[in-house]
Amino acid sequence: MKFEKGLSTATLLSNEVKFKQVALLERDILLKNLKSVLESLRGQVAGKYKDEFEESVSMVDILAVQLSKRENELLQQKTEVTRIATSLTLASEDARRIVDEERTNARMEIENARAVVQRVQKVLQEKENSSQRIGKQQQIFLPNFPFIACLSRCCALTLPSICY
Repeated sequence: MKFEKGLSTATLLSNEVKFKQVALLERDILLKNLKSVLESLRGQVAGKYKDEFEESVSMVDILAVQLSKRENELLQQKTEVTRIATSLTLASEDARRIVDEERTNARMEIENARAVVQRVQKVLQEKENSSQRIGKQQQIFLPNFPFIACLSRCCALTLPSICY
């Protein structure tokens, strides 16, 4: 869940960087058009307005440099966001794979535990059946031997101590 949240955040950041790139490209085109218009007007300006015109051209040049720097920053941000998104995608896939493996292991352990419980129940059932048969045999067997029955009464021996 956390990886998916991070992945969606990275996707949003990536989209934001793309939108900024489009805006920068539009500004770059506008600056180039402005500069070409100013260059075409350069010869028509004279006197007092010439200084203001040169200042405007230098401002356009400064804006172009700032725009170039900003483009580089955005490219670095885009690279970083892409790297983070890739990393989060891989981490999310790894986490899913690990969860699936652990789930499979847990299922196998549960099935093994069930099999052990069934074997133990079977052994206990066989032992109970065996004990019931031995008890029936002892009931049938003892009356046929009056000596053992008498001995058990006289010596206060219990039936299990005689038979085992």
